[in-house]
Amino acid sequence: MLMSIGGLVPLPSDALVSPVTFKVRRRNLRGILVEFDAKETGNRELSGEWVVGRKTWQRMQTEWKAANKSDPVLNKFTATPTTTDTPLERPTPLKRRERVILYIHGGS
Repeated sequence: MLMSIGGLVPLPSDALVSPVTFKVRRRNLRGILVEFDAKETGNRELSGEWVVGRKTWQRMQTEWKAANKSDPVLNKFTATPTTTDTPLERPTPLKRRERVILYIHGGS
């Protein structure tokens, strides 16, 4: 049975919901998870949904594209400061109230 987060909680009007599936593989976990990790064969799948606001998604896409281009003007989002930069010359990151939610439905 496939559940949707939209049926459980109200979503913002600008929410983008993307269904995803993950193959569960062994990860050499320790502690109380050793027993469960040892049972993973790589055949089990988890389904879920990424939920993100439209503006956050667009910003993330712009930043990703900029990081993957060689144009230094577009690469401003991921540029690393040089040793000659002073703290006053670096742009101050804006504090954003954004959320990206991964809702995992469960396994079969």
